[in-house]
Amino acid sequence: MPTVKILPALPRLLAGAAAAALLTSACATTVPGEATPGAGPQTSRAVPAPDSEPSAQGCEVRASSTGSISSSGAGGRTVTTNGRTSFSCGSGPLIAIESIDGSGVTFSADGATATVAPGSAAAVGPYEISVGSVDGGAAEFQVEPSG
Repeated sequence: MPTVKILPALPRLLAGAAAAALLTSACATTVPGEATPGAGPQTSRAVPAPDSEPSAQGCEVRASSTGSISSSGAGGRTVTTNGRTSFSCGSGPLIAIESIDGSGVTFSADGATATVAPGSAAAVGPYEISVGSVDGGAAEFQVEPSG
């Protein structure tokens, strides 16, 4: 009767099982902004990633403290006059960008100002603005009409 050698195949079998265990354990991760199972209520709002698409009514805006501005999405206007940059989203009113710095983007609408920090969202005039990033005097943010 021929002799069967199982031992040489054993290391390959164990290596395959270890690789499968590593792959399945790497799939269990948490996503920033997502609730952890069993955790209490979340109080902060999740902010869309800067590269995500705005809604059909929203806009994505890129602006710099030098007056450069561009937007995509639901249309609207972008205006720079005498160094003051303003924008609108859809058919909404213009909102001015007062400043862009490390603390965030300061907007003014209807005579009131609001600073929105990177990674945060706030109501500014008739819009909800989510600032994704601020870097070197340039900012990217998403604008959605409120309610």
